[in-house]
Amino acid sequence: MKLKKLIFSENFTWKKSFNLFLAKIQWKILKNSKLITYPAALTICPGNLCNLNCVLCPTGQDDPGRHKGLLKLALFKKVMDECGPYLWEIDLYNWGEPLLNKELYEMVKYAKAYKVKVTISTNLNHFNDSICSDLVLSGVDEVIVSLDGTSQESVSKYQVGSNFNNVLANIKKLANCKKELNRKTPSITWRFLVNRFNESEIGNAKKLSREIGIDNLKVNKFRCDMGKELLLDNGEQFENVSSWLPINESLSYYDYAGKRKKKIKNCRWLWLQSSINWNGSVSPCCAVWHEKYDFGNIGDKPFRTIWNSAKYKEARKFSRKKDIKSTDNICGICYSNKSVI
Repeated sequence: MKLKKLIFSENFTWKKSFNLFLAKIQWKILKNSKLITYPAALTICPGNLCNLNCVLCPTGQDDPGRHKGLLKLALFKKVMDECGPYLWEIDLYNWGEPLLNKELYEMVKYAKAYKVKVTISTNLNHFNDSICSDLVLSGVDEVIVSLDGTSQESVSKYQVGSNFNNVLANIKKLANCKKELNRKTPSITWRFLVNRFNESEIGNAKKLSREIGIDNLKVNKFRCDMGKELLLDNGEQFENVSSWLPINESLSYYDYAGKRKKKIKNCRWLWLQSSINWNGSVSPCCAVWHEKYDFGNIGDKPFRTIWNSAKYKEARKFSRKKDIKSTDNICGICYSNKSVI
């Protein structure tokens, strides 16, 4: 999130720019535990229900760590009315299939009124003409299509229940709908997670993306079980995902000889971003699956109160320590495990 680039975007406001400028100072220089700013970006989950059973996804596994349901428009508006004036971006997806929420399109429209870039990620299996036109007319900036392969065989290895040919047809439908409605958005991104069963198809994906109206192809690296990632140390993460890793190590986050992640980055979430679940519970980042680790609920109190709560302040202090011995704060657990990518 580079301020220079954002200044020239259509979503520019002085309030957002000043908020982001101060947030970066607090993150990189001051390392404050109590913040005077709001997050510049949010992940807001429209619901943790899904029509697929992806192997390493806690929703697909029916993991009981988080209650299931769909985000209500009224709750989304409450978040936006407080945080919207400071936000540059919203990822309107996380633990489920966004298109299962019928109020999604009104959420996008409401966010766009605050001049926020909105992205959704979908497996594009639950789709029809009505959903297609509603999606384009909502004003959503980017639609990420999650499709992990260029054949039914490779896609089905991980995305259990996905229909490869239907997804391709739906991508074409979305691209054609943009033309028919004379809309520049949404940008269509194909996200291809590389694993052992599809790494030979990357070339095919590049060719196919040009043929079906894809704007961007992102070949992303595979990670371990998303519901357990923060709770596992580097060695345990490698073992968890080793059977899925591509043969070509350059396409992986992991060091095969060392059996661990190649790089660990400093987390910026605690100063610049936050994650809100379908029921209003606030997670410190989008990788927190178990609800017991959440920091509060916006149904009970304003987001700003949670943002500077004891749990958030404790979590920010962890980023300055190298010897975290014992804690039930998920950020302390994450730092101890060196989980952050």
